[in-house]
Amino acid sequence: MGAVGAGSAALLVTTVGQTLGGPFRNIALLAPRGRDQGDGPNDFPVNKTAAYRHIKPSQTGASWHLTLATAAGSMASLSRPQLLELGLHTDELPIACVEGWSTVQRWTGVRLRDLAALAGEEEPDSVLVESLQQGGAFGSVLLSPTQLLDPQSLLALKVNGADLSPDHGFPARVIVPAAPGVHNTKWVRQITFTKS
Repeated sequence: MGAVGAGSAALLVTTVGQTLGGPFRNIALLAPRGRDQGDGPNDFPVNKTAAYRHIKPSQTGASWHLTLATAAGSMASLSRPQLLELGLHTDELPIACVEGWSTVQRWTGVRLRDLAALAGEEEPDSVLVESLQQGGAFGSVLLSPTQLLDPQSLLALKVNGADLSPDHGFPARVIVPAAPGVHNTKWVRQITFTKS
């Protein structure tokens, strides 16, 4: 029993940093991608960095705009300051990564259903979210109507009261309850609302 208890305690000590973060991150020897993400409100794991996905600051700077599109061909373009002027909502939502870590953070952004209404498609059959990311898996995701209409589904602009960092998806990312982390698309450039 003592050996089992000691083994369990050792496992706890070497993995607790991936959940708690902060000063505990350095002892998370078994944490996936076990590296320090820095201090402050964006101090939690990422699976792929902006540099790894070749996201350049010129793509996410002042010229960045979110395109809202519909199957009927209507389009709207919103800058980040315009998105920040819309009705923002804040929710604590988890990201559960397929790499084995999970975290709960406080996200602030525009509800996806409000963006659908703004695009003139309040009850779409599907929602295609596309990233600035070129190539590689998960540069886009198809969300269901249920995910779109969930009041906690956000186009997140901030986390824990601060702007998203580049590695966490600045200028905007999707956060959807109960979706795998890879479906919470980062560096969003376009959202298309479609009807069958």
